[in-house]
Amino acid sequence: MWIKFLGTSAGCPTLKRNVTSIALIINNPNYEIWLFDCGEATQHQILKSYIKITKIRKIFITHLHADHVLGLIGLLTTISINKSNNKLEIYGCKGIKKYINYSLKFTNSYISYPIKIHEIKQGEIFNNGILKVKCFSLCHNIECYGYYIKELDKKGSLNVDKLIFDGIMPGPIYKRIKNNNNIMLNGKKINCNKYINGIIKGKKIFIFGDTSPIKVYNRNLFKSDLLIHEATLHHKYYDIANLRGHSTNIQAAYIAKKYCVKKLIITHLSARYNYKDLKNILLNCIKIFPNTFIAYDFYTVKV
Repeated sequence: MWIKFLGTSAGCPTLKRNVTSIALIINNPNYEIWLFDCGEATQHQILKSYIKITKIRKIFITHLHADHVLGLIGLLTTISINKSNNKLEIYGCKGIKKYINYSLKFTNSYISYPIKIHEIKQGEIFNNGILKVKCFSLCHNIECYGYYIKELDKKGSLNVDKLIFDGIMPGPIYKRIKNNNNIMLNGKKINCNKYINGIIKGKKIFIFGDTSPIKVYNRNLFKSDLLIHEATLHHKYYDIANLRGHSTNIQAAYIAKKYCVKKLIITHLSARYNYKDLKNILLNCIKIFPNTFIAYDFYTVKV
């Protein structure tokens, strides 16, 4: 899986940073794109990247503030113009269905492909046996969610030497052993797991929407592979940030440290900050949590 940041600015765009949108690029089982938020001009950002707009299969909206959703209707109609017939699923808080349906109606926009809109509540919202997604409530001034994307654990390789030692020769039977917990072989029940070289742990990604620090975080955050957290303002403005339902760079770093995450990427940074400001914001984070990175538009990272 890969993460590509399509927009990293908070509230309004700058000449170099668009408003919020994050793409998750998935290669297994099929190549597809999931978007997290869709701020104004997201489709312009997609045009500047290698992302294929017709490969977008899911869009997850954290909340209904303008800088997170204004690009959605334009994107949906462009997908239609590109003559995609693939089903698109959209997930968001209460009101997302009304927003989409009314916007399409009043702009007389036509969608040529099937769309399913899910109004979500806290908990698991998707599971295809390979990836699952859970949403969790955040602390913002309107209903807002974060998303937990978990790659399900996979079985390790087959222990071929042990199979042969036990008289099980190579052949189609190996696939059955790999894909099952127990099978019948020559009238005997075989415990397949004893021929597996351990378990390959799936990756864990957390993508937070807008939020001030909360008292209790999702327990799965502990030792996650990647935490993407907003850092709207420098910590000297923590009182203003928290009052408006946002976090500072230092607060994001302390969360990453507390939960022993492997990597922190801060994003959703105020448009007031220039390159020098952003560099200082990052350095402040690194002092607390060394493996911190700051997102910029089109920044891509492998998970």
